[in-house]
Amino acid sequence: MGTDVLNRIYKAVELSGGVKEIVVFTQSFKAYGTIVKDHKDNFKDILTLKNATICHHFDECSCNIESPKYEWLNINEEKIIAFSIIGYMACEN
Repeated sequence: MGTDVLNRIYKAVELSGGVKEIVVFTQSFKAYGTIVKDHKDNFKDILTLKNATICHHFDECSCNIESPKYEWLNINEEKIIAFSIIGYMACEN
């Protein structure tokens, strides 16, 4: 996705009116969660999500009760291939 992905993500959050829920795609998974943008909790070049759910990437909607959930999830900026700011996520299987 190129360099400066985190700045683009933070700009999208700002343009969305402060919505912090996001879906992030990598080559191997997608993750839903809430962006943590508190600098004391963030690492350089890492997107931190709280209350994150990991799902199979590019499936129509593969999140379910068995999907792994993490209180904190750190994703390396280099691994992000796509993202979307979402106000509400609903997955039903």
